[in-house]
Amino acid sequence: MLDGDMKALVSGTMLCFAATVNDDGTPNLSPKSSLRVHDDNHLIFANMASPGTVDNLRHNPAIELNCVDIFSRRGYRFTGRAAIYSGDDPLYLSLKHDVAAEHGDAIPVHDAVLVEVTDVKPAISPAYTFIEGVTEEVLRTAYLAKYGVQPAVEAG
Repeated sequence: MLDGDMKALVSGTMLCFAATVNDDGTPNLSPKSSLRVHDDNHLIFANMASPGTVDNLRHNPAIELNCVDIFSRRGYRFTGRAAIYSGDDPLYLSLKHDVAAEHGDAIPVHDAVLVEVTDVKPAISPAYTFIEGVTEEVLRTAYLAKYGVQPAVEAG
């Protein structure tokens, strides 16, 4: 289900958002900086500071994850069902190790949340549809300038 473009976008996106449902039916939206691809059908993220998200998923495993590249103004909406892992579970321990390798031990990992992706929809800027001549490169250049970001230069 997860193709190469989806995997690359998730890997390159620094901040995604997880939507779950509160007990009273209202939406809960929570930022996620640890989202990563687990395999061709699953995404995974760490519960670092999201007790509401995890509590919601324990009662209702429905989740949607939204990842958008802010410069190209495109991404994906991943819909699925979540399962929570912790304690001595190898999935949890592996994610906890990966987070520690990236950030040290200062950031806690309380749980691993594995999302079985059941549907994927594109999330794209209306500019692609309504403005003639707009391409990903045009938007990337415009938004890099808007945010004052210089593209990284690779050492050669």
